[in-house]
Amino acid sequence: MAEFHSETGLRHNGRIAMIAGGSLARDAELARLATLAGCTPLMMDQLQAADFLLVDFCSKTEGNALNFTEINHYLATHNSIALIWSTLESVEEIYATLPLGQYHILVNAHDVEAMPILAGAFERSGMDRLQETDHEVDFESLHRISDELAEFARTLARMAQLEKIANVADKPLSFRPPPLGGFQSFPVSDSVPHNAPAAVLLREIIKQRRLRESFFPPDLFADPAWDILLDLKAAEQEGQHVSVSSLCIAAAVPPTTALRWITAMTQSGMLERRQDPTDARRVFIGLSAETSAKLDDCFVALGARSAPIV
Repeated sequence: MAEFHSETGLRHNGRIAMIAGGSLARDAELARLATLAGCTPLMMDQLQAADFLLVDFCSKTEGNALNFTEINHYLATHNSIALIWSTLESVEEIYATLPLGQYHILVNAHDVEAMPILAGAFERSGMDRLQETDHEVDFESLHRISDELAEFARTLARMAQLEKIANVADKPLSFRPPPLGGFQSFPVSDSVPHNAPAAVLLREIIKQRRLRESFFPPDLFADPAWDILLDLKAAEQEGQHVSVSSLCIAAAVPPTTALRWITAMTQSGMLERRQDPTDARRVFIGLSAETSAKLDDCFVALGARSAPIV
């Protein structure tokens, strides 16, 4: 039976969180976070299997944070889930080298965003609709999950009397469902279909979409899926490769949210992961052939050649 935690009113969920904060002070902060979320925290020197591995690459000051090889070994050995605090610059290597489906990336995120994951607000098995390999991904559930986890995080934060809770109210959480395995090769031909919108038109559409943010709050028009598709289509027309971090910026939402959408769209088959042939620490993201063709047809049907769509 779960043990009641008097400080937060939560019941311990029986889960164990292994801490690798990068400094003694950060270790203590992450241990408290795990406790607040109902997990039992352990330090890495205790060498025990854990459900979660908490790693902070943002505060690596004393040299005791794990490296990627150690993280890979730990996750493979214990089938754990890693929660990784990261900067946007580190996303490339994380996304390219760690085992897919076994980590959540929190990019410049407030700690409270990790609490729903640690507290078990959802299970891996409960995300089957985002993990199917038949391309039937329920994108509507991405919005619902964000709303539910945000409310859960706000409740936990009120219990724990954490500060700056507004960050959670304004930004979706960083859930990252497991993507399809493997990488796609680069397209053999760079020929542009006759009905494809020109790259200059696509860049103008993107520019107009960003212009709205000069007059209205960016969150009012947040549409990461469309921004991702537009940027990748323009890059395809220009013969450019798009990195994960670059696509996060193009999505015009917080990086943790962008990563969630990139992964879900890859899971659905709309996007493809392509290994950088010159750097194993980086992958590129591109449109699938089917998605690219559908975008061409969409722009033709909407008359995009003469009327840019913002």
